[in-house]
Amino acid sequence: MEFTFKRVDTEELLQETYRVRYEVFCQECGFLPAENYPDGLEIDQFDQHSIHFAAFADGNVVGTCRMIKNSEAGYPIHEHCKVISINEAEIPREGLIEVSRLALRKSFRKRQEDGIYGVESYLKKSEGGILPENPEDKTSQDRRRNRPVVILGLYRAMYHETRRGGFTHWYAAMEKKLWFNLKAFHFTFQEIGPQVDYYGPVTPYLGIIADLEKEVSSNSPELWSYLLDGLEKEHWPAFMHSANEKL
Repeated sequence: MEFTFKRVDTEELLQETYRVRYEVFCQECGFLPAENYPDGLEIDQFDQHSIHFAAFADGNVVGTCRMIKNSEAGYPIHEHCKVISINEAEIPREGLIEVSRLALRKSFRKRQEDGIYGVESYLKKSEGGILPENPEDKTSQDRRRNRPVVILGLYRAMYHETRRGGFTHWYAAMEKKLWFNLKAFHFTFQEIGPQVDYYGPVTPYLGIIADLEKEVSSNSPELWSYLLDGLEKEHWPAFMHSANEKL
């Protein structure tokens, strides 16, 4: 199966991402009342201030996410997470975006146990997944070597737009199982508040892009190469330019 990922650049594609969100957040999970979206498109006030992304499998849209930019609408995390334990004044407002509405179509997920992120098959039970705790279990090891292709592909697309747009920090309210999955690939997010009920139990996190780049490049050269693939060199982080100059 061939996967591709891109920034949404047409109204038709944007409507399809809204349809994916409706299927997942309204019909499947019941996080939002389906009757509020009679056209089958889940849209909110933050969408007009967002950069949207789509994941494709063999040409069909199977997943989506968005990056919400600074605007008069604010950030969803502030509406639902009342306690944020960081000094937001130290973060440049124009450099801060919120990662939001990450979801995969149910019809695409390979296993019945997979939730809206499709990561359960890659995690141990203590992390919110389905794999046994015993690290000697060969099936467990084989599955952990595999990557959640769609999630990483969408994060790569967001990383590219982050570098192109000069953004420096990511807000994210996510379930622990998604945090565990990202942590396994050295994506650094720090917890900045208590767990809340926000489309299910989620915790607010902050991702500092410079830290993420250092963690991934230092610990997973293969994944770092994947993240840089397709990103114009003028948008690569400064330490990559310095490294190239020394060669």
